[in-house]
Amino acid sequence: MSQTLPPAAEERRKQLEYMTSISKLYSRHASTLVAYYDEWKDVDEFYFIELRLDMAYVSTGFIARIANPPYFLGTIVRNSLLYPNLFGSECPDGHQAIAYTYSGSPLSGRVSQAMACPICGWNAWTERRGWHDRSKALKATQAEDKLRYFSTLESNPDFKAADLRDLLRSLGVPEEELILPTIERRIERSEDGGFIFQRDPYGGVKIEDTNTGRITCYQWHGLND
Repeated sequence: MSQTLPPAAEERRKQLEYMTSISKLYSRHASTLVAYYDEWKDVDEFYFIELRLDMAYVSTGFIARIANPPYFLGTIVRNSLLYPNLFGSECPDGHQAIAYTYSGSPLSGRVSQAMACPICGWNAWTERRGWHDRSKALKATQAEDKLRYFSTLESNPDFKAADLRDLLRSLGVPEEELILPTIERRIERSEDGGFIFQRDPYGGVKIEDTNTGRITCYQWHGLND
């Protein structure tokens, strides 16, 4: 059933849909963004494009993040280039590919990494071990980049990041490949072991313990039709 949202909530939903679509577009063009990193890394408007990435581990009763948002485009790409042993992999053609998003379990130590090769465009998921090592590395990179971000804001209080499509245009991506993916507005609900899991269409999660009533949320908004 459709619901009418207050103006502020409707505006929030539009922003979430935009960021979710931009993040999906990022995944589609990760190999291009990696290949031309040197061309945009020093442009703050491009570097600090914010992404909405699903980098949380969700289990019964708790949620663990490999790093805390916001996730900046430049930080994710730079981090993978800084730590190729942690966030890199050889593609089938023998080139160095890097991870452009990752998730996994702090309990098992397993990490699933979406890989992109800047040479051949190969794109695939791989699995590694070492969740905690990767979490530590990414958080350190985030801390460094926050200093650059705050410095940018200090020198330019009106700073605003660019649209990812503008960056991709500047890298020669055809206009027909820049159409934003549609976000399906629905909340997925499942139950397991006395817990109710709900996922909104923007990557948010809510866990309810049916025994205690305790609710744990990660980027949860619950905005649907």
